[in-house]
Amino acid sequence: MAKEIKLEQFQGPLDLLLKLIEEEQLSITEISLATVTEQFFHYLSSLEVNRSDELADFLVIATRLVYLKSKQLLPYLYPAEDEGVSLADQLKLYKRYADASKLVEERWKLGWQAYGRIEPAPPQEGFVLPINARPTDLHSTLVQLLKRLKPVNPLPAVTIDRTVSVRQKVIAIYEALQSLHRVSFRDIVGNAENKTEVIVSFLALLELIKDAKISIHQNVAFDEMMIDKV
Repeated sequence: MAKEIKLEQFQGPLDLLLKLIEEEQLSITEISLATVTEQFFHYLSSLEVNRSDELADFLVIATRLVYLKSKQLLPYLYPAEDEGVSLADQLKLYKRYADASKLVEERWKLGWQAYGRIEPAPPQEGFVLPINARPTDLHSTLVQLLKRLKPVNPLPAVTIDRTVSVRQKVIAIYEALQSLHRVSFRDIVGNAENKTEVIVSFLALLELIKDAKISIHQNVAFDEMMIDKV
């Protein structure tokens, strides 16, 4: 049976939750929040319908309370996931602010209307040499620092292969076949300057096969490829 609570004006849903937790003398945990869900809804039912702005804030917290209640009753339906800041953590933070506001109010009533604050020393612009520093100290410190630094490794040399385009190779191979009619792949790549040019030559052959301009024959695997003009 829901406990009767005094209907009063709360600052918001967290204020109401904090009041309910304190009345039950519970610590702020998700289990405690699920325990006071019924009392929260009892107060929610008493809010006036025309207070839409305030009602919306209470409904948001109400949905989270229902979620906690169902999670407590049916834990196997809710796998462990990172759900961000929990409602219990929000309420703990709210309580810190609420306690601080009460302390400020008490001191205000006592006439303590000003408080001192210890400010850090203002930062000085530029480099300021310490009074006890000597040139020899700075020199030895810099030497020790340089010894700790690792030498910079030179960047590896990078070369760019000089090659021709697939289109250029297609033209060169087809022109060679105009007079020879048959050549081997070894003849085509015999003067290649690098691996890239070999790959481009092979791609050019595939392009000529696609256009039905040449045919390639190979008797056995890894044997010489012979290229014939169609």
